[in-house]
Amino acid sequence: MAGPGKPKTGGRQKGTPNKRTLERQKRIEEMVISGEDPITFFSQIMRDQSAPYLERKDAAKELMNYYHPKLHAVEARTGTMTHEQRLEQLRDMLGDD
Repeated sequence: MAGPGKPKTGGRQKGTPNKRTLERQKRIEEMVISGEDPITFFSQIMRDQSAPYLERKDAAKELMNYYHPKLHAVEARTGTMTHEQRLEQLRDMLGDD
């Protein structure tokens, strides 16, 4: 580490991208050049055994919603009464005692 008043020597020049950034840029350029859709692109990354594990995992996360859609909350009704109506009925029953 350079001290006060001493110039920095050695190491990567300022602004030079690291290996991960270069790999990410390369993959983005490949997608743009080939005109692939995102599903195909992420599928190829996920299946590429030579790709880093974290990159494959991120690709799988991106594809997850296409294969397993998120479930929405649905109110379960038994009969024609809503949950609120049943609670009111129970309160009325407790109040009669």
